[in-house]
Amino acid sequence: MSRIFAVLVAVVLGAAATLAVAPRDGARAADPAPTMLKVGDRVQVEGQPVGCRVANQGGKVVMDCRRAGALAGTYGTMISSRTAKVVRFRSDSVAKVVYTAKHHGGARACQ
Repeated sequence: MSRIFAVLVAVVLGAAATLAVAPRDGARAADPAPTMLKVGDRVQVEGQPVGCRVANQGGKVVMDCRRAGALAGTYGTMISSRTAKVVRFRSDSVAKVVYTAKHHGGARACQ
C-alpha cells in the first residue's frame, strides 16, 4: 500500500469524525466549542457507514475510526496523542498496522 493512500485514508476518516461532531443544522459559529469525548463514547457520520470510538488500547487513549459492518479487508485509523496508525483488518477482530507515524516525527509503512 502506498504511503499516499494510507495518509488519504487517515485524512478521510479524520474528516468523517470531524463531520460527526459538527452542528447538524448548518449553523456555523465563529469559534465553536469542541465536543469533549471520553473513553467509551462513539460518533457516527449521519447516513454513512463510518464512525469513531474513543478506546483505551494498550494503556493509551485512542480515537479509533473505521467503517461500520464487516471489517475484514477494510482499513481503520488509530490516533493517539503521540501516534497515528493505519490498520488493515484481517478479520472482524484482528487488524495489522500497515502505516505508522509519530506526531512531529517520522513515519513508516509496515510490512
